[in-house]
Amino acid sequence: MHLDSTDWLVATSSSLRLAPVTSHEQAVFWVQLASLLLLALLLGALANRIGQPPVVGQLLAGIVLGPTVFGEVSKAAFNWFLPEGAMVQSSLLLAVSTLSLAVLLLTVGFETDITLLRRLGRPASWVTAGSLLIPLVAGLIAASLLPADARGPASTPLAFSLLVGIAIAASSLPVIAEIVSHLGVTRRDFGQITLAAGTVNDAAAFVLIALAVALAGGGAVPQLARVGLGVLVLGGIVLVFAQPLVDRVLSLARLHGPDRTKADAHPSLAVCLVAAMVAAALVQLVGIEGALGAFVAGVILARSRFGDAETFRFLTQLSSAFFAPLYFATAGLEANLLLLGKPQTAVVFAVLVAVGVVAKFAGSYIGATIGRLPNLERVALGVGLNGRGTVQVIAGTVGLAAGIIGSGTYTAIVAMSLVTSMATPPLLRRVVSRWEGSPAERRRLDMEARMEAQTLVTDKGLLVLANSGDAAIAALQLTARAWPEAAPVTVVSTVPHNESTREASKRQGSRPIDWVFAADHDVATTVSDALKLGYGAVIVASGEDSGSPGPRPDLLTKILPVGAVPLVILPAASVTRPQTGERPERLLVPISASRASHAALELGYSIGEREGRPVHIVHIDTGLRSLRSWRPGRLVPRRLQAQRHRRAADAVLTEAIAMSRAYSVQVSADNPSDRAFETSLAAATAASGTIILGVRPVVTEDSVYFGEVAALLLDRAPERTIMVALPG
Repeated sequence: MHLDSTDWLVATSSSLRLAPVTSHEQAVFWVQLASLLLLALLLGALANRIGQPPVVGQLLAGIVLGPTVFGEVSKAAFNWFLPEGAMVQSSLLLAVSTLSLAVLLLTVGFETDITLLRRLGRPASWVTAGSLLIPLVAGLIAASLLPADARGPASTPLAFSLLVGIAIAASSLPVIAEIVSHLGVTRRDFGQITLAAGTVNDAAAFVLIALAVALAGGGAVPQLARVGLGVLVLGGIVLVFAQPLVDRVLSLARLHGPDRTKADAHPSLAVCLVAAMVAAALVQLVGIEGALGAFVAGVILARSRFGDAETFRFLTQLSSAFFAPLYFATAGLEANLLLLGKPQTAVVFAVLVAVGVVAKFAGSYIGATIGRLPNLERVALGVGLNGRGTVQVIAGTVGLAAGIIGSGTYTAIVAMSLVTSMATPPLLRRVVSRWEGSPAERRRLDMEARMEAQTLVTDKGLLVLANSGDAAIAALQLTARAWPEAAPVTVVSTVPHNESTREASKRQGSRPIDWVFAADHDVATTVSDALKLGYGAVIVASGEDSGSPGPRPDLLTKILPVGAVPLVILPAASVTRPQTGERPERLLVPISASRASHAALELGYSIGEREGRPVHIVHIDTGLRSLRSWRPGRLVPRRLQAQRHRRAADAVLTEAIAMSRAYSVQVSADNPSDRAFETSLAAATAASGTIILGVRPVVTEDSVYFGEVAALLLDRAPERTIMVALPG
């Protein structure tokens, strides 16, 4: 007897743990993915063109490819594309949809700032409670007034009311996350509160969905007890062990990744995806939608000091281009909006929209009022939390399968989600466009934007390399002068941690500080490995000057060849011969057109802002030496060359002064292009305190040369000079 490929698959599938998929099912699956993704991207782009977030077009893509449009245009083609009762076919598509939701919520977690939410604790708590409880009660009341034939065959009044209440009350975290991200308000206070409230809404909704199904089947009490106990146990484990474990795994992945010569994002990518899947599995076992576990994983990963920003950015882009469109398009496939033409379904739809919009807005607004938020922020929260979608689709699908609701009610729930999600973006944009936030919020946003744009002074980790206790203390004092407390510090020292360094660590406040001892001959290897962990800058502080006022060459020759981040150099004299008495108030930053000078300005402006000191910038051009040695035989007269140098210097100073506007600092400038630069530099040095200079080190086998200006400063004021170098 001859068996074709399909017969063979059917004959052997019962003996295999991984059931095979026929060639026809695979072909349909690839067509489904391609069609959903292509139409979601096209309609998402169109929605964006008309001022809607892409999520609206992506949801509509599922409607178009579902029974509402495609099913009416060609029933035969639609049945081939989405065959009814084909378990394998639907399982393939739903598996990809589930993975897409997990990745989407993982990236939403990256943008959730727990530290900020702690500061917003009172209003965030009240908004979360009001936005869930008030519409839930309104939904329970509204469900009891709906006609009896809106229920499913296996429904009980309480199970039906609870499911409808969930559909009305719950915001959809993926949908509102896409909306606030598209509008660019994720980092706003109300944006973070919206995400926090949406997260709690989703978590509570999934618990209540499980409870509604249990009520329909008669097992509500055991189900609720199991979920409650699971949440408590899992929550305790996450609070105690999750962050240290993630930090350890990320650091090992970056240290021992495939490419040992540089920080590699691929191990971090693998850790992010595995963490999301493990968290999703644990949360699903508790009885809550597993994708929320991926969200929690995203929050924890983003909080890790060893997280890789490039990895987070890549996953976010991948989610926006593939996973999010595919998920939202798949979510709309089951809805048949033609059923809204039936009076019963239309009534249910109208009740859901009216009660849902009013109750959600009222609940959010009341919570924000109790939380003492400004009026426009209350309105923004009331509008933003009306975004629905994911929870409603899941609640409707589960309720339909369990016989709690009928197909008409399912359609009304999905249609209500579409209407509220489409109405939210333009309304929210209108509210936000008239309000930029409180002064404190604007200052925070400006600081975050500045940290994102800066090269040297950021909130990333700092690596300190010190060869004495005094050197480590000097480096820590510098971090306190310029860097935010959110920037953690790792000190790699060739001497053990002692009492004086412990005291210096305590004076850093809440800044996390780690100490690593490295033998002198292991410094280069230790620093090379440490740089893979994603530090934003390295501070080299060298004591024991052995008669030299500058930095010890042996330390720099070890670190410069392996450094791929900005470098701050504290000369030996600044450690071993610190200033005595009162430090002059003014900071001096000699500058040129180099990138290193730009980074030096960052450091100078940051110190000036934090300490309330004025900053004096002076343009230094060693090229003026050649002008003083001009001879008549040269092609370009000295006067014309001097004019060119002055114009270039003016441009550099203008840019430096413009840069200072992002800081609360007083700035003065000098362009001494018509005088010998040694004279002008000497005068500025004598009238200033700390001097910060951008340099481009030249490394030889046993020495480092920083340039002529650095040599002059190290000769005249080594104890006040800080040098900044950039890689490349």
